[in-house]
Order: sequence, then C-alpha cells, then structure tokens
Amino acid sequence: MYSSLRIVLLLTSAVIPVLVFLHKRPRAPNLDTFPSVGCSFGPSGCFNSFYLGALRFLVDAPGVLQQGYEKYGNRPFKVATMLRWTVVFTDPGRMVEIANAAEENLSFREAMKDIMSVDDTLGINVGSADHDLLAELLKSHVTRNAVKICGEVQNEMLTSLSSILGRGTDEWTTIPALGTINRIMAQAWQRFFVGSPLCCDSEWCSLVIDIHKDVAILGVIRRIAPSWVFRFFVRMASNLERNIDSATVLLRPAVEARVRELDKIPGLDEQKIDLLTRLVRRSAGEDGSLRNLTTRLLGFTIAVASTPSNTFTHALYYLAANPELAQALRDEVDPIVRRDGWNIQSEDKLSKIDSFLKESARINGVSSLGFFRQAMRDISLSDGTLLPKGCFVAVSLPPFHLDSTTYEAPREFRPFRFLDHPQCGMTTVTPQWLYFGQGKHTCPARFLLTHQLKVMFAYMVSTYDIRIAEQSSRPPNFIFGEGIVPNLSACISYRRRQPTNNVP
Repeated sequence: MYSSLRIVLLLTSAVIPVLVFLHKRPRAPNLDTFPSVGCSFGPSGCFNSFYLGALRFLVDAPGVLQQGYEKYGNRPFKVATMLRWTVVFTDPGRMVEIANAAEENLSFREAMKDIMSVDDTLGINVGSADHDLLAELLKSHVTRNAVKICGEVQNEMLTSLSSILGRGTDEWTTIPALGTINRIMAQAWQRFFVGSPLCCDSEWCSLVIDIHKDVAILGVIRRIAPSWVFRFFVRMASNLERNIDSATVLLRPAVEARVRELDKIPGLDEQKIDLLTRLVRRSAGEDGSLRNLTTRLLGFTIAVASTPSNTFTHALYYLAANPELAQALRDEVDPIVRRDGWNIQSEDKLSKIDSFLKESARINGVSSLGFFRQAMRDISLSDGTLLPKGCFVAVSLPPFHLDSTTYEAPREFRPFRFLDHPQCGMTTVTPQWLYFGQGKHTCPARFLLTHQLKVMFAYMVSTYDIRIAEQSSRPPNFIFGEGIVPNLSACISYRRRQPTNNVP
C-alpha cells in the first residue's frame, strides 16, 4: 500500500510544472511586503519564482523554513506551497495572537477546508453550520465521557494488538511498521467512532484505511490540478467513491440500530450514548441521509486518527533503533502494571513513557507548519503586520520545538529529557510545546490520544523485544511538503520478550 502511495506522490510532483501551467492560479493578495524564501530569483508575482519555490518546498520544507528563520528571525516571510503563497510566522507573540484570533478575522475552518480537502474528496461542506455543530458534538462527547472512552479504546487496542501481533515467539518476526500500526490504530479508534461490533469488522477497518489513503492522495492532487483533472481522478482514477459506497452499506445496520434505540427511549442516559448515536440524533434533513452521515463520520476519522499512527511509529522507530532503552522503560512499566493493571490511573504514572513519546514528537512532529488560517478581511496584527484579505498564514513549528535556548542539544533524541519536568507532560500545552495546538483550537482529544499512545507503547515494551529489520539506524522520515511521515517502507522485527536484557 505504501509503495503505491510513494509512487503516486512522486508522479504527482513530477507533473507539477504541467498542472501549474494548465491551472491558472486565482488572483493572489498582494504579499510583496513579505520577503520570499526558497525562490532563487524574481519578484513575488513571477511564475518562475513561485514554481521554483513550490518545487523546493515540496521536497525540502524543513530546509526552506529553517532558511527563513535563520535569515529573518522573528520577522514573517512567505513560502510557496503548491498553488499559493503562505505567510509564515516564527514569533511567539504572533503565534499566540493567531491561535486566539476570531474566526471572522483569521479562519481556521476555511484553512482546514483547503488543507484537508474533505469538501471536494468526501463531499462534506465543512463551512456549513451543521458541520460546526457536529464538530462541537465531537468535542463535548470526548469531554463528558473521557474515562469511559479511554477504557473502551484501550481494551479494543489491546485486543487488536493481541490479534495482529499475538504474544510473539522466541524467533524474530518481521512486519511493515507503519502499515501494522495503522491496522491496530484503526480498530482501536473505530471503537470510539462506531462502537462494537463494527469496530472489529476487518472489512470496515480496511475500508477506513483505504479511504484515508485515497483522501490523502486526492488532497495532494486537488492542490495542484485544474478542477476538471481533479474530478477525473475522483471519479475514474481512484476507488474512493466505491469504497464510500461499501462503507455506507456496512454502516447501515449500526445506524438503523441507533435510530430504533432513540425511537424507543428518547431520553437515553448521556453517559451511555456513543458518538455514532449522538451523530444520528443531531443530524437532520439532507445531512441525516445515510451516505452523508457516513462521509461525515469518515471525515472525523481522518481528522483524528492519522496523528496517533504517525506519532506512535516515529517513537517505535527510535525504540527499535535503540533496543537498549527498553530496560529503563520496563523498570517503570512492570511494577506499575503488576500493581494497578492497564487503566487510566496506571497510565498517568508512566512518566518515562510520556517523556519518550513527547521527545520523539518534539523532534519529528506530523508537520513543519501549524496554526493554518485564512484572512477573511484585511487584518492588522498587534505589531503592525498587515495581512490582506484572502491570504493564508501559518506558524513554523521547528523554531519552537528545536529552540536551543529552551532545549539543550535540541536536535538530539534524549528519551528522558522531560523526566525532570513532570508538570510538562505530553498533554500540557505551553508556548514551547505546540504539538496539540494552542488557544481556542487546541486538540480536544489530546488526553484520549495520549492515553492510547502511552498504554500501547508500554504494552509493546513490556511484551516484546523490538529491533529495526535489516539495518541498525532509525529509518529516515518521508517529507512531502510540510508533512512529516514516518518511513513508509521500513520494517521492524519483534519476538516474545526474553529474560535477558541483551537484544541481539
């Protein structure tokens, strides 16, 4: 699956010049006051300047952003990202201002429509009032039922781990790392989204993974292709429509069961209602049709479920490349689990696991850019920076996560860096830790996500010996634009945990 994804992305980047030539870019706001980074020549309105910058950003976004930061410090600059200029900020003060800006000034929703591409690919109107209502529903459901949800997702995740990996044998077994983690995560997160027994249905989980892959590929194509080319890809060159049809068929019994339950007992106990029931109860009219409900559910799944898979695999690569670190983690995990079992209380005590995961996420992340917003009108920030209507803005994350004034040897992986700062756990949002965002759009599911990551990582550490297959160093990340993805093709080997500390 991932080799085909790599091929599609490489082919996509190869035809950028043709597609950019065919597709007349919409008139861009005047951004001449912001210096360009990543372009070798020409003013900001020059086609060649934009194309060269877009091509370089596509293959080396971290390098482009680092160049901008080194040259301009905390001054904003602009980079070419696919079909538009994006104004990039590195100043902590502007980061906080952007994070807390009113939606009618700097719109998170409009930026996400473009970044995630679910409007065109899944046919979801992200800008509708109903979609906002369902997004708030997702947040409130997590907040009200955190302990119950954590327990359910944890149990499903452990079941999925046992089913896919088993208890292991004394011989090494080699598996594709990211693909396997995606399968485990898909089943665990579907317990949250659709409940049992559908979350255990291998066909449903496979469809969710395939649809996620289709949307990711089509999202890239949408950004660089003329609309008629994109429509062709959606209808003729991808399996997305067929996969959504199949998912709708599989979801029908679960939706009908919720409808019958709601008709029978209108005043259901809020603590016993799962997310799918809430979505069915709150959807109405056209948005309540089975297919639209399916696409909305899939849209939420895509928005939430990719981050834990990538985050976990990044950390797993560090562990597999440094198996000697496992014993220090086991010294923490084993007594806690023996005493308290696998639950939310024991997870909270896993400080070394928390530090390991946070350090991995600090260095790698899932993106070089965050806090995407679109200016809905001409905006003047508090420092006098003028943002014209229609421009896209973002915050460069490496200056915060790789800041030498905050972190000693910031590019070096130190798994227990945060042990001396237990108050700064993975879920704690600070100006130096932006993994889950900041301000009004801070990730509402970060506690659930972190719980799942810590329990799953602790389980694998305590149950298996793990090493990198066929190499000794950590596999390099796959960079595509601002996206930072764990190596797509790397494999790990695992076996039943041995009584010795030495892993050959």
